[in-house]
Amino acid sequence: MVILAESLAKEIGGYIKNLINKDAAILDQQGTILADPDSSRIGLIEKIPTESEALTASKTFFLNGVAKVLIPLKHQNRNIAYLMLDGDGKEIGVYSSLIKSFTELLIEQYYESNKPILDATDQFLVKVLAGYNPAELKSYESEARLLGYDLSKKRLAIVVHLNGFWDNCLLDLDQPSFERDQVIRNWKRNLENAFNSFFTKNADLIIGYLGNDKFAIFKSADNSDEESVRKLLKKSYKSIFEPLKSRRIENVTVGFGNAYYGIEGMISAKREADLTLELGQRIWGDNQSYFFGELGLLSILGEGDREKKITFANQILNRLKNDELSKTLECFFDNNLNLTETAESMGIHRNTVIYRLNQISKTLNADPRIFEQAMSIKIALLIKSLFGDS
Repeated sequence: MVILAESLAKEIGGYIKNLINKDAAILDQQGTILADPDSSRIGLIEKIPTESEALTASKTFFLNGVAKVLIPLKHQNRNIAYLMLDGDGKEIGVYSSLIKSFTELLIEQYYESNKPILDATDQFLVKVLAGYNPAELKSYESEARLLGYDLSKKRLAIVVHLNGFWDNCLLDLDQPSFERDQVIRNWKRNLENAFNSFFTKNADLIIGYLGNDKFAIFKSADNSDEESVRKLLKKSYKSIFEPLKSRRIENVTVGFGNAYYGIEGMISAKREADLTLELGQRIWGDNQSYFFGELGLLSILGEGDREKKITFANQILNRLKNDELSKTLECFFDNNLNLTETAESMGIHRNTVIYRLNQISKTLNADPRIFEQAMSIKIALLIKSLFGDS
């Protein structure tokens, strides 16, 4: 996930002021204010709309009684932030496309010009993890051998999120001799020392910088010690990762999964770790270690790409336009598909619940009282709550 740097957010705010003579707040995907003409508001969280139709410049929403418009900003085809402007959607809609286009160009140029130089390991991992081509498998294996990595061993991926690394360690250092590639090397060494001081019997690691605030560690773990490695990563989070924290990095969150063989195994391991980290942070928060095997039903969300999951959820849930039916459906799931408890929770008659469930079944063409069909609806609700519409 690309994170909008706070320094860039401030630059965007100034750019918008010069372009249209309007003050703009810049928010991240969760609504946290990254930049605002009133500096005391930075870090506050605004309750922004979550419906996709409200996140366009043609729509107006009200925040504390003031008319606002949100303009989504994308980088690499992913929403990464929002511009929030005072005013009516009809007024701002006239020039919203121009604002969006030029701001996204500014974002692209900023990240391109500030992109650090990656070493051979980082380049190898980016090539394999982001652009894997099965026809190039022999080439990948040859490159790994040249780098000194043994891919005949099982490896699990540990994705480490150092919250603020890009802003605080790469962009805002004050020493004149600062070089981004050296900073990255230093942090890779920090991660290596943290692991090897704890896992003293096995120092076989592949460590790479993934961009933004994330590093990946591919740790070898054969069948005899894979389970113990996973338990220690979960149980000993503080012992391993607390030493990495500093005034620049206050939050360190970790996601990891199972161990696999070979290049394709590394890709699977990284995918599990990414999913685990994202869901763990969204549901339980930062400064913890999350294991893929603990996700249970949520691990199903890891299948397929993000856009397909969102499309799947929308195809099921967008037909349910009635708020009363939506609340009944959610309450029914919250009460473990129990009709009586749902009726009591909502303060309505049991027959009313049955009637509404019949309406839901007709609308969705899926009956939430039938376990297999309820699973599809529940997964759609989870996708909607975790990923939204974008």
